[in-house]
Amino acid sequence: MRKNKTIYLSGLNGIRAIAAIAVIISHIGLNLELYVIPNLGGYALASFGVTMFFALSGFLITYLLLREKEKTNTIKVRKFYFRRILRIWPLYYFYLIITLAVIGFTVNQYSWMYIFLLPNVPFTLNASGLFAATLPYLNHYWSVGVEEQFYAFWPWIVKKSKKIFFAMFIFSILFFLMKVVLSMLDAPKFILTLLHYTRFGCLAMGGVGAYLLIQQNNLFLKIVQHKVLEVSAWLIILLIAINRFHIFSIIDHEIVTIATLVIIINQVNNSRRLISLENKVFDYLGKISYGLYIYNPLIIFLVSLLLKNYLSPYYSVNIILIYSITILVVIGVSHLSYFYFEKRFLTIKDKFAVVKSKSSAS
Repeated sequence: MRKNKTIYLSGLNGIRAIAAIAVIISHIGLNLELYVIPNLGGYALASFGVTMFFALSGFLITYLLLREKEKTNTIKVRKFYFRRILRIWPLYYFYLIITLAVIGFTVNQYSWMYIFLLPNVPFTLNASGLFAATLPYLNHYWSVGVEEQFYAFWPWIVKKSKKIFFAMFIFSILFFLMKVVLSMLDAPKFILTLLHYTRFGCLAMGGVGAYLLIQQNNLFLKIVQHKVLEVSAWLIILLIAINRFHIFSIIDHEIVTIATLVIIINQVNNSRRLISLENKVFDYLGKISYGLYIYNPLIIFLVSLLLKNYLSPYYSVNIILIYSITILVVIGVSHLSYFYFEKRFLTIKDKFAVVKSKSSAS
């Protein structure tokens, strides 16, 4: 690899697009009650969509960190943090302020956690049935908090570890075993729920895949690029899409992580991949995927205020209208956000990039 060459990883925006649209579809289905229509199932679809994001983020960030270490023999962690801040914080806090304004700045004793990037804590309190701790239209912020918490320490592991693969692999295994052991010991529900949603292990597994790809590990590539495994990975994604994927709850998200990694590796390293995600529509949706994820809960609510008075007597027509109009509005708002708000910060972010990447929205 030439030292100043811009890295291009094909198909990653396509994976972002699939995950983001999965989350939006799920959230719409879970909020049909706003139209006095029975909600459709789909919580698992959103949850697995987030896991795909985690696997992709862990892969890409680790890939770039490893390339930086390869190029400079170190990792400039301060620059890494600046890049994360400029990518995540502007939209995170912008949407937070908008949401607080919409709900009349009605807060609770846990609201400060959103300011300090700990939204997964009130979400877990809610999910475990302990307290009504979350704020409206901010439930989905839990995943942003998880990523930011993970990247508070991950670059140090990559920078300081003499045996990087061993460190990342052991981290993934230990995190998974901790979940299993605590579940067997019947640990408090809050702890089990927090671990279920934290998914540091899924992010780390993405990093393991990045390392093995960079090393061009023949056994790894032979396995993940085998047609049977690639077909199996896409079959899992199909089952997720129709909300029919489930094996055991303790390993479901790890399996989805592996499936996502198989697709990632085939997209970026296999010229004979079964399905190519390289196209203009996926590339566009992938670029604005952060906005698609962030804005959708509030937009779902606001669209319902306008649309519910114009529904027809026909259920199927209403479903088509609700989904199509809501998705189009989310895309429109995310487009404006990306090109007229986020890109201002992304331009600054690029100045802190040690390794240039054309595909990275992270």
